[in-house]
Amino acid sequence: MAVGAYDDRYNDGGYASSDAAEEEVLMTGEQTSKSEVAYRFLRRRIVFCEARPGDMVDEKAVAADLGFSRTPVHEAIARLADEGLLRVFPRKGIAVARISLAGMNEMLDARLVIEPACIRLALRHAALDRATLMMFRDEMNRRVSGGGEQADTIEDDFDFRFHMSFAQTSGNRYFIDLMTRLMAQSQRIRFFSALAPERIVMSYREHVAIIDALLADDADAACEAVRLHLENTREGYLRIAAMRQDFFTA
Repeated sequence: MAVGAYDDRYNDGGYASSDAAEEEVLMTGEQTSKSEVAYRFLRRRIVFCEARPGDMVDEKAVAADLGFSRTPVHEAIARLADEGLLRVFPRKGIAVARISLAGMNEMLDARLVIEPACIRLALRHAALDRATLMMFRDEMNRRVSGGGEQADTIEDDFDFRFHMSFAQTSGNRYFIDLMTRLMAQSQRIRFFSALAPERIVMSYREHVAIIDALLADDADAACEAVRLHLENTREGYLRIAAMRQDFFTA
């Protein structure tokens, strides 16, 4: 089915209707470019699997949903293709990309390098806010106590906020850009986290271990906790991929 048309396959009513599109435009703020609005609009639907791998993107329909000309939508599609979320087939169309296992492993390998570097920079600059870390810790412990029943949502993706905070407090804009792209791929896979429920609580506990090391200003322990977390994440993602082969490709 073409992205940009109504789709009732999903619990939230499917791909955004024009009303939802208008709301998203308003939420981004008046200073946001139309290209950026279109990018966020499409990225959100791809990342959270409202648009499934193989779905065709109707550029004209998306532009109509947003009330834009096709130029900003075209620019957004080019960005998403560069990030590996869309595939452009000349003279044939634009499709939502399947999740590549090779790409997944590359994404995690990159995070294994970048996140420890971000942590060391943030600790060196004393940029980590202890109150924020304690808020993260309290949230994780609450979810552990709940047995992992509370999952991240489109509106509040804790895992994204938590890992992005390392890049944001590093003060390095290149790390921020890289982590934003890497986390988009991670978000797509975590959409299926319910398929591996035992991994959810384990992940929460791993987050607490990272936070405890950060609160102790122990860079080595924090980096090791991140490494362990990401390697365990890799194993969990591979289990998910085996169960949802319709979304994944080698």
